[in-house]
Amino acid sequence: MRSLLKLKFQQLRNSLRRGERKKYVLFLLLGLFFVLVLGFFFNKIFGYLAGVEEFPEVFRLFLVEKLLMMIFMTLFSMLLLSSLLTSLDVFFISRDLHFLFTTPMPLRSAFAWKMLETGVYSSAMVVFFSLPVLFFYCRWFAPGVGQALQVLLAFLLFIASGVLAGIALGMIIPAFFSVRRLQPVLSVFSIILISSIVVFLRLLRPERFLEPGEIDNVLRYMGSLDVRALYYFPFSWLAKSLSLVAGGQAAAYWRTIGLFALLVAALLALVSLFRRTLYLQLFDKLNRGGRGYFKSSWHPWDLANDTRMLRRKEVKAFLRTPAQWSQLLIVGALVAVFVINMKMIPLPHPSVKNFVSYLNLVMAVFIVAGLNSRFTFTSVPGEGPGQVHLFSAPFPKAAFFRFKLWFHLLPQLFIGFSLYVLGDLALRFDAFTRVIALVFLAPAIVFLTVLALTLGIETNETNPLSPEHVIVSKQGVSYMLWSMIYVVAGMLFLVRPVGVYYWHLFTRRATPWLEIVAWFAGFLLVNALLIAYYYRRGRRAWLAREL
Repeated sequence: MRSLLKLKFQQLRNSLRRGERKKYVLFLLLGLFFVLVLGFFFNKIFGYLAGVEEFPEVFRLFLVEKLLMMIFMTLFSMLLLSSLLTSLDVFFISRDLHFLFTTPMPLRSAFAWKMLETGVYSSAMVVFFSLPVLFFYCRWFAPGVGQALQVLLAFLLFIASGVLAGIALGMIIPAFFSVRRLQPVLSVFSIILISSIVVFLRLLRPERFLEPGEIDNVLRYMGSLDVRALYYFPFSWLAKSLSLVAGGQAAAYWRTIGLFALLVAALLALVSLFRRTLYLQLFDKLNRGGRGYFKSSWHPWDLANDTRMLRRKEVKAFLRTPAQWSQLLIVGALVAVFVINMKMIPLPHPSVKNFVSYLNLVMAVFIVAGLNSRFTFTSVPGEGPGQVHLFSAPFPKAAFFRFKLWFHLLPQLFIGFSLYVLGDLALRFDAFTRVIALVFLAPAIVFLTVLALTLGIETNETNPLSPEHVIVSKQGVSYMLWSMIYVVAGMLFLVRPVGVYYWHLFTRRATPWLEIVAWFAGFLLVNALLIAYYYRRGRRAWLAREL
């Protein structure tokens, strides 16, 4: 175990020495940003509930307990699925398993190391999102040091129970299903669940619960969570233990902790039993060869002047990789939240509607930038060693670059303008906003697609482990940074003509169309120069690429 920990430390140190320090700093800054946003939200929520003097303390703790149960129910489902998927990968598919099993290390130690690895990987995001919740809960309801330690103990047992339950399921499932076929299905299921949770939470319209006139809705909603069946799950125990800490009920708190400890001990014993009786048999079963019955129906085509085979390859690669097409489910959830926000945001004045319409165009470009990061940027590195077939085929390299660009650009334009149409149907844009959409969306989508393709070509990843491995590379982080800078800069560039138009419309003065057209022309010219530069840069990098 000590040697494996030392190895992980050396891997981290080497990645920092190779120049990946900026990537970690950027992720740290993004993480701090999200923690601050979540902290601001939960500070307001808990501060409001703690300061409502009209309610007795028992009722306030009841409301906080139900709110925490809703939060931890979501986090527990994420933790359980993440632990299940990670355990299938770590215990059965990981590349270092064959090496570990040939070392003098006992199987018990290797299994314990993999359990620790699974726990860290699967619980990192849950712990990250829970930190502001726990911190501001302790600030308003459990400020003492002893109370904070009690909250921390209950939370650690909650994490341990979720991780061990996922590992136990990961030991059982391979006995009935193929891991390599089941893991993508579970990944899609988890994405569907997370997407559904995102849409569900937005449909709840939590902003209305802070309005004094909606307190009856709050009470009815909190009362609907009082379901007896939920009391048997760890997320309910955690919410209850936090409420007991705030209420000073030590005896009831330690009884709940005892239930947590019994559950963790039972799950740990069950996982240990599976390790002794099932694990090696299942691992051996998974690594046996199978019989091949597939017969190819491929027929040669004239690749010199035909892109049909390339289109067919891209479509088949997309459909055969659930990690790719399952991301569309998340995009669908984002689009649903996008439309719900537009329908539910109060618009007391036409000027507010115009401002919201402009911001929705910016959000549409942000969504397209995220799609380019996931699909366009990873398209060329995702070819992997198969690039040798592209270089040896009778197909011009420059034509392949254009094919890649158009193959990703057309869907991005369709998605971007579909979001624009949805916004128009929901908000009824005025004529000037429709003109802004045409001026802003088209060049922005083209530039972001060209930028993603160019930086993807410039990556040094020729055989990446996964698309996520490419996204967090130096060029991937650069694309995310430059795309955000571009969207913000483009928004600020167009603030002037938008402000000039609506100001003259509000004051009923003559609209300076010449100035507005000049600003629009300048925006289009800057984008044309940027597109031409990155197109030539990406084409030159692709033509100069060698295996």
